[in-house]
Amino acid sequence: MEHSSKLNRVRTTLEIASLVTIGSPRSEGEDHSHIERLVEAEWPLPPILVHRPTMRVIDGFHRTFAARLKGFTHIDAYLVDGSEELAFIVGVRENTTHGLPLSLSDRRAAAERIMRTHPHWSDRSIATTAGLSAKTVAAIRGRIDDDSRSSHRLGSDGRLRPVDTKSARRTAAELILARPDASLRSIAQEVGLSPSTVRDVRARLERGEDPLVHSNENRTPRTPPESESKLSDTPDRPTPPSPPEKPADLGALLALLARDPALRMSASGRDLLRWMHQHAVKSTDIEKIADAMLPHTRDHIIEFAYQCAVNWSNIAQDLQNRSGATQNN
Repeated sequence: MEHSSKLNRVRTTLEIASLVTIGSPRSEGEDHSHIERLVEAEWPLPPILVHRPTMRVIDGFHRTFAARLKGFTHIDAYLVDGSEELAFIVGVRENTTHGLPLSLSDRRAAAERIMRTHPHWSDRSIATTAGLSAKTVAAIRGRIDDDSRSSHRLGSDGRLRPVDTKSARRTAAELILARPDASLRSIAQEVGLSPSTVRDVRARLERGEDPLVHSNENRTPRTPPESESKLSDTPDRPTPPSPPEKPADLGALLALLARDPALRMSASGRDLLRWMHQHAVKSTDIEKIADAMLPHTRDHIIEFAYQCAVNWSNIAQDLQNRSGATQNN
């Protein structure tokens, strides 16, 4: 079953004239200004990625065009095998993790294409590949034909899991009651759930509870009354953005941006990278701030954190709006 976007790569040198440079996930084609920046960059650049059966460039269209402009006849490359569908997935994954990123509309189009060729993939797996959120992928899935739907989804760990987890939980509960000596792993494999989920079902049965997880159990608990009284002194506090389903790796994102030639080769780009490194707040900073905080500064720090969160949310929204306006022009 094809799921992994990591294929065996064979390092080689290829004749540029032998390469096929069509089929890019970029709807607007190559970015000429980016090609010019690559021409002026220090070579050699990282090897491109080529689908061996078709000799189509999977990743490295801009590097290939830049090499032609520099008068090169050959280029360093990695050859990969596999189906054309998987080659497309690899190309999308590569273009969302380094170099010039795909536009939002291209990432959404790529997610829909992957969803049609691999309908059993989970929303999170497709989201990771296309550089989107799982909620966005779920919305895309809801708009396409029912033919693309599947009773199971293939997760990033390579396991098939049922879309209707309520039904699977009920079945797991029935099996636990019918076969109390059966292992959690065997039941999990039979119903398509993870062993930890089956363990939760068993624990609920032992407590005399419903084996299903209801929506109100996942809601964020309300602020306790004593905290509410403290917060009531600041009624104008802005509402912070909702946290992402899965926190991003800020170190990986900063490393990705730092490898972008367009940023590295301009003074404003280098200034932006330095600024982002200085102002990035990581999850490990939570304990540092808590340890350094003094009791009388608590409310001020809370207010400061809320306002920073809102400001960053506004920055993200502004950039997204500008991206949408650019694509519509």
